[in-house]
Amino acid sequence: MNLVKHIIITFFVSTCLVLSQEVNYLDFEIIVNNDPYPANIFIHNLAHLSPTTGTMPRYMAIIDSMLDAVWVVNSGPLGLDLKVQQDRISYFDHENNAWIIMNEYMTEIDTLTCANGYYTDFHDIQLLQNGGYLIQAYDSISVDLSTIDPGGNTNATVVTLIIQEFDSDKNLIFEWNAWDHLNITNYNYINLSAGFIMWMHGNSIEIDEDSNIIISNRISSEVIKLDRDNGQVIWILGGANNQFTIINDDYNGFSRQHDVRRLENGNLLLFDNGNDHEPPISRAVEYELDETNMTANLVWDFSHPEGYVGLAMGSAQRLPNNNTLINWGRLEEQIGVVTEVDQDKNIVLDLKYTDPVYCYRVTKHEWQFDTNLILGDTNLDDKVDIIDLSIIADHFAEEGSNLDIYHLYRFDVNRDRNIDHSDIDTLAEMIIGL
Repeated sequence: MNLVKHIIITFFVSTCLVLSQEVNYLDFEIIVNNDPYPANIFIHNLAHLSPTTGTMPRYMAIIDSMLDAVWVVNSGPLGLDLKVQQDRISYFDHENNAWIIMNEYMTEIDTLTCANGYYTDFHDIQLLQNGGYLIQAYDSISVDLSTIDPGGNTNATVVTLIIQEFDSDKNLIFEWNAWDHLNITNYNYINLSAGFIMWMHGNSIEIDEDSNIIISNRISSEVIKLDRDNGQVIWILGGANNQFTIINDDYNGFSRQHDVRRLENGNLLLFDNGNDHEPPISRAVEYELDETNMTANLVWDFSHPEGYVGLAMGSAQRLPNNNTLINWGRLEEQIGVVTEVDQDKNIVLDLKYTDPVYCYRVTKHEWQFDTNLILGDTNLDDKVDIIDLSIIADHFAEEGSNLDIYHLYRFDVNRDRNIDHSDIDTLAEMIIGL
């Protein structure tokens, strides 16, 4: 393909045009749109396997309050847990097992990983106001369980959870290992004679109002509060080691939960996948905790009229107007659904994807890029012209497909996750169509 020819032809098409926003994205149906909280939706779509078409592209996207997709990239291994934190965007890079931090100019400014040889896990990251951050990892350890239980496997592989905190200079200042602070024999449902034991499945990290740490262990349906100084367990809510009396909850607690968060009112909000409920049902639930008398009082919950059950993933976010945004995770129906409800449990927003996709976590935030969103504007001069096409051509010829977020948005105009001559063709066609 003659790239110079593409540039010359395009020069006669236009030398200075502002390109309208046309973004290739998944189709979704707006079931309800009745005055939801006005903010952008930050979402990462994963694809179900299809026996006929194979996997669909994965997208990182921002959907505005008018429910238009205003920022989209074909993300590939990037993007899980796309969210706003401390005026930055964080998301996970599966290829490199690292968290990527991006600023308001669409520039990747940092890469964060675990220390001490652990592979960084994708389930959550918390960026702190002081510039520090918390992340997690798993560790597979070989244990002679017969030393703690007569029937235990003499050479079992046990998966434990690691929580690490770093300061603003990336110095490791706190490390917590579940094996050092919890007793696996207290988990009476675990078969200690097995050769492989998936003991921990951490899926959220939260800084509590007293600066200690709250984590979620999905596999055991438990929420654990840790002392941030010495790592000791302060309390456990839910599961086999529950220390609370649960009040006003017909299901007597949550099951296989995600996204545990402390609210401004002091209550605990989480997404209850409800896989083990009878019958299974997913809910967003809010508990009022009395950590002196050790009670957890269910004060609010919501399950969808369609009876959705999130087999995995899922999230719940309390918004500034007290609405709750709920992502129903991976549904058996192989559809992605995002719902917003008010405090009276009225649905004010209900989005259903028509493609077979699902979402890990979905959030709303008023954050916006401090740069234009013009596709193909590679030199950021607020227009698309021969210079931009030349830059794309030079980039393709000299550097190949640099697939960071900036290039995926500005250069990959046809959203095929390749930066090549087809992007020049697409850009020229888009200009001609104006």
